[in-house]
Order: sequence, then structure tokens, then C-alpha cells
Amino acid sequence: MYYEKKYSLRKPERKKFTLSNFVGYDENKKSRTLPCDYVDCVFNYGFKNNKLVNSYGVSKFKKGGYEFPPLPEVKGRHGVFCTTMIVDDLPRFTALISYAGEVAFCVQGDKEWRTMKTNKSMAHTQGTIYYVNNEPCLFLAGDDGVEWFANNIFYVAMGEPVLDLCVHYERLFLVVKGIHNSVWFSQAGNPMVWEHEIDKGGYINFDGTVGEVNVIRSFNNYLYVFCDYGIYRLTAYGDQTQFNLKKIYTSSGRIYAKSVTVCGEYIAFAGDEGIFLFDGYDLSRYTTKVNHLLSEGYDDIYACYSRNKYIISFTNEKATDYGLYNEKRANNMLLIFDIFDKSVNVMRGVSLKYLCAVNEKTCCKVVAISDDCDTFVELDDSGLYLGEPMLKYWESGEIDFGRPADVKLLKSVEYSAKNEYYLGIICNGERQEFLLSPNEKKKSLYIKAKEFKFYIRSDNPVDEILPPTLVVDFLK
Repeated sequence: MYYEKKYSLRKPERKKFTLSNFVGYDENKKSRTLPCDYVDCVFNYGFKNNKLVNSYGVSKFKKGGYEFPPLPEVKGRHGVFCTTMIVDDLPRFTALISYAGEVAFCVQGDKEWRTMKTNKSMAHTQGTIYYVNNEPCLFLAGDDGVEWFANNIFYVAMGEPVLDLCVHYERLFLVVKGIHNSVWFSQAGNPMVWEHEIDKGGYINFDGTVGEVNVIRSFNNYLYVFCDYGIYRLTAYGDQTQFNLKKIYTSSGRIYAKSVTVCGEYIAFAGDEGIFLFDGYDLSRYTTKVNHLLSEGYDDIYACYSRNKYIISFTNEKATDYGLYNEKRANNMLLIFDIFDKSVNVMRGVSLKYLCAVNEKTCCKVVAISDDCDTFVELDDSGLYLGEPMLKYWESGEIDFGRPADVKLLKSVEYSAKNEYYLGIICNGERQEFLLSPNEKKKSLYIKAKEFKFYIRSDNPVDEILPPTLVVDFLK
């Protein structure tokens, strides 16, 4: 007797996975399973209440309804300095653009820029405010000395390039690049007197064991000297015979000099080993989340601090594999670190340099110069770049759902959207995109592979993306 052979097909195991709860950016918390709450590739999105939302934006700088006139055209190496000075008993935002032979300056309320001649050999790189006879003066560091700007320009010849300067206990301190690798200081109360005498000025030489001296910062009653690979603490108040120098930190990685910024109760800086917070005694690694982004861009760093945020702009020309933000330009990335909750926002495809914080009781803004605008710009929360929507991108790591040997079939995605956006899937060497429309709640996928990368991109003026759910079949 013949019996027909019967076959039984087992149904695949089916599961649903939340793609991500959209918690934040952290390269150390990437997961190969879902939900992928932390990622190391996200640009121009922010995270809020488990949603992808607009991040920061950029607009023309306005203060009290006043908009600065177009920036003057400047050729060659120059410096930009923004500060708040008291003019007619009122705080006025003041901006200077200095270059060899001239300073262009504009005080809040001016209709045009004014110019003043300077020493022709000076190309200024840094500046600081020093009160002379109770009047604020801006001291500018240059190629062979210091100039200070009040109603006129005054010149102090040093014979060496001045890399950095700051005011500490009524003395002006300078980092002077040269054979001696020194920190110089003026007479107390008189920044025009630099003679090396016990009751006047002087200098301190460093032995170079932690590299060259680059930056000085006055902080918590001490002067901190930042070198390539270490930090010194200088006790420098009262008579100079009481000055005391102590090495307090040695680093195995380079400290990025232009990133060193006083941030309230800390000094923050970036380096080869991450972002650090320093309270004057102890050093803690704030994050290593962005090491791969900073690794090639520290020469172009600008940094500032405002409203509990440590903000760095730099250039990163690394090509991306998703076709966005590849235009080469100076300072095309901005990192915004919240000192307290440790969150990170990453902006890419912008142009922001010469960062300056305007921190007043009634106005806290971050001001910068952009290659895309003819006047000063400011950081805001609009999610727009000079009035235009920004390209936004979020990408997971490699996802195998914790079962690397199994073949998976992505059946569909379930979602809720206020605006349309693209869900992208990378696998088997190919990339596929699906437009998720607010008019639908489900999209068929039918993609088979062992592991996947997922990404989300959009360019809406306003975004609010909820976590989508993936329906997955596991095939034996």
C-alpha cells in the first residue's frame, strides 16, 4: 500500500522590537540588540522624552533688537574678539576684528564698523579685559608683544610671540613662545610695567617635561598653566617672592590648548583621551563619547561656556558613508556638552568659529562667525540653520538581535509620526530607504539578513519622532 508523505512546515518565531527609546549619544553604550537607546552617530537631532526632536539652531545675532552691521572684509591671519564692556554705565556688546596693522571695532548700537591703526607687525590671536583706572581695556596678544585697546592703541613690545594672556590678582600674565617657554607677568596694578625687578614684573621658566606652555587660566584664586601634557598650579598673589609653582597633573595624551575653558565650578578641556573636568585639584574624565570626532580636528578648535554648557567647534573632514555633510569647510562641527546631566548634542554641516559667550543677567548667548552669514550669528533652539531646515541623521550600530547565527526577516515597521521621515536599513552590502508618512501606521519591509544597521533621516523644520517598532521573523 502506498502512503503519501506529508511535510510539516514550522512557523518562524516572530517578535516585536522597539528600535530605540532615543536616550542619547554615547559611543561606549552601543548595543547589538534592540532597543538601541544609545548611538555614536547622530547629527542635528536632540533627545527629549524618548523622542528625536530638533536640536540647536543658528540665526543672526540680535541684542535688544540691535543687529550688527555686516562684518568688514579682512584678508590674512586675524583674530575676532567679542566681549561685554560698560559704555555710558550700560553693558554693551563690543566686537573687534584685529589683523596686522589695524583693528576694526563695533559697539552695540553702532551703525558701522570703525577702524584704528595698530602696530604693523602684530597679528592678534587672543584677548582679555583689564581695568585701567576703572575703565575696561581690551589687551590683545600678538606676534611680538601686546597691544591694549581703549580710546587709543598702546603697545608693549615683548620681542616674542604671545600665545595667551589673562588677568590674575591685578597682574597681566602672558604665555610667551620662545626659547625659554615662559610665563611673564606685569607689575601688580600696572600692565605697562614688565621690567624684571622684585617690585615690578618678571617671568617664570618651565623645564618642558610636560611639553610647551600653551594656556593660562585664572581660577579659584590660583593661576593654572596648561602645557601639552600636563597642568601646573601657580600661587601668584601679593609679593612675587611668595609665588609658588606646583605640577599637579601629567597626561599621557595631548591637551588641546584652544579647548581650555573656565566653566563655572570647573575648567573643561578636550584632549586625546576625552573631555575632562578639572576643579583645581581633581581631574575627572567627563566623557570619551566623542574621541573619534575630535581625533583629526583639534587644530581648529574654538570653545566657550554658557548656561551650564561647554561648547566646542572644530573641523572634521572625514567623509561619511551616507552622503550627507560632506562639504568641506572650516569648523563644520559643533559639540554641546551639558556639564550637569552629561548629555551631548552634535551639530554637523554648519560653519561656526570664533565662539564667544555673552553672559549677562538679562542675556546669555553664544555668538560666533559663520562663513554662511555676513554678520555675527548666535546659537538658538530653533533647529534651523539661518532660517533653513537642517539635514538630521541618527544611526544605530550593527544589530544582530543577540542571535548572530540566525537569519532574520524584517517583516514590517509600526510607527506613529507627526511629520514624514526616512527609515533606512543597511545590510548585505546594500542600503534601502522607506518613507514613513504620518498618513500611515505600518510599512512593509521584507528584508532578510543576519545583521542590520538602521538609520533615520529627515529635514523637517520641526521634528518629533517616536520610537518605531520592528516586526522580525527568526528563520532557522
